[in-house]
Amino acid sequence: MIAKLILALVLAARVGEAPKDVSEVRIAPLGTETEISVYVEGDVTVTDFMLTGPPRLILDLKGASHGLPRESYEGVGRGGVLRIRSSQFRPEVVRLVFDLTAELEYEITQDDDAVRVRFPNPGESFADWTTSGEEAPPVAVMGTGEAVEDNRAIGGEPSLAVVQQAQPRITVNYDSASMLDVLGGFSEFAGISIVPNGDAADVTVRGVDIRDQPWDVALRAILSAQGLGWKTTESGIIIVDKLESLVARDTLLTETRVLRINYASADSVASTLERLATDRGQVVAYQGTNSVIVTDAPSVVARMDTIVSALDKRTPQVAIEAKIVFVDRSDIMELGIVYDLKERDGGFVEQGINDVIAVPDPNEPPQLVDTDGDGIPDQAFFKRTNETLVNIGGDALATLANANDRVVTPALQILGAVVFGEFSLFAFIEALEAHQLSDVQAAPSIRVVDNHNARIHVGEKTPIRVLEQGAQVEEATINVQFEETGIILDVTPHITNNNQILLDLSAERSALDLGPSDIGFIFKKQIGQTRLLVDDGETAVIGGLTLSEVTRSVTGIPGLMNVPLLGALFRTTKEQESKTDLIILVTPHIVFPDDMRAAQ
Repeated sequence: MIAKLILALVLAARVGEAPKDVSEVRIAPLGTETEISVYVEGDVTVTDFMLTGPPRLILDLKGASHGLPRESYEGVGRGGVLRIRSSQFRPEVVRLVFDLTAELEYEITQDDDAVRVRFPNPGESFADWTTSGEEAPPVAVMGTGEAVEDNRAIGGEPSLAVVQQAQPRITVNYDSASMLDVLGGFSEFAGISIVPNGDAADVTVRGVDIRDQPWDVALRAILSAQGLGWKTTESGIIIVDKLESLVARDTLLTETRVLRINYASADSVASTLERLATDRGQVVAYQGTNSVIVTDAPSVVARMDTIVSALDKRTPQVAIEAKIVFVDRSDIMELGIVYDLKERDGGFVEQGINDVIAVPDPNEPPQLVDTDGDGIPDQAFFKRTNETLVNIGGDALATLANANDRVVTPALQILGAVVFGEFSLFAFIEALEAHQLSDVQAAPSIRVVDNHNARIHVGEKTPIRVLEQGAQVEEATINVQFEETGIILDVTPHITNNNQILLDLSAERSALDLGPSDIGFIFKKQIGQTRLLVDDGETAVIGGLTLSEVTRSVTGIPGLMNVPLLGALFRTTKEQESKTDLIILVTPHIVFPDDMRAAQ
């Protein structure tokens, strides 16, 4: 009885003026705006609203009938519109759903032959698009609401990861009704085709009172209470049968499908899908076309296909600019006085590089010098020495003070001489002040896909011979290992939901020290390793180190060097200060693809 009442109400709603056909939907550029034109013959009442997550513009045209060639248009991809779906939402209401790249402010106008929607074009310029020129194969749609349910559902349960929108709501009451009458009422209300099997047709529905629920939820509840379920065919027809029959039929059937992977690795996707496969299912990764071949029950294969579609998304990239600054500063100050006291006609004391007479040496060129003082030049051989030379003839006095710790490469030398009777006093005042600055800057940059590791190395590899541990040197096996030095940047970025960047980063500056070592090479390294969260384009300092070293030495004549005021004349002072600064800076930038940038 209730089913017949519903049918009567539906037929009554259709009495009166014939609804106007929605014949075409056109998308065209209008300057910097996008214009959507919905062509309908005659006046209709328009109701609109915007949904988020993802953004969708909904248009309900009251007083219209669905006259478009298809109900779903995938891959529109222009003017901010991703795809279009349509349906006869109610007997006199046509619903149009526009999936958008972003939530936009829009304006709706209506003239004699069309309803027009205008909003700013979030993307590039585009060519006109119309439903009358679209020839893609139709897509089966179950129901007449906003959503498409997975056509592989068993027992009326939707498969995993299929997002549904709200279906038209219904209120029904059954006291004692045939299942055929119940299914006929739902078929007329939702505008779908329902075919029951013989067992389902014999079921009587009693004691059912459902108020204001989506029709698919209500039907699922009624069928489940009777031990029944449904399965939707590829063409959108609902088949009602016993749950065990549907499950058994699905279990016996197998389906093979090739899932093309666009952005992920076929191996990683295959390892994930293997956990979803049944005992008799099979998942094979094919690297040639980066595809995954799956064979399993139809419902399982459909679930895998849905999961792959949801996960295999194009991800943004991260461009990372790093800067490693290494500054080495040295300040040197040296001051000293060297004294040389000797008799003017007596001996001498000299310290430094000198020529000394030696025994004949065939490797040295001979020279003619009066070596014995008889006034006759003799043949002699000379060689260089760095030792202190003393030449005293007879009674003589010679003194050399502060000569062993002189200023190296002085910038200033002042020589003073004073004669005291038979003695001459020479004083060398030596001074040096030097400032050295070494500034090394490296600016490595690299681009990497989100959640993937990237590494850049500018430098050298030093081979190191390694002996087998515990073996004798003569019998040890020698292996060669390579140590990397230079500028090394190792980073793994992750883009968060709010477009911040989480970085696992390691920056290194290293060099080989060729100084003396009794066990091998010495490597100097400055390393900064951290995890940090930064905004897009923000520069962060991940490492800062200042090393300061001061060396001061004082040498001089014992006793005299400590005399107040005058002690400075009898000592040599050296002071050296070294400072080393290390700073590591990093700046990440998110690089969105063109289609993702339009949605930001």
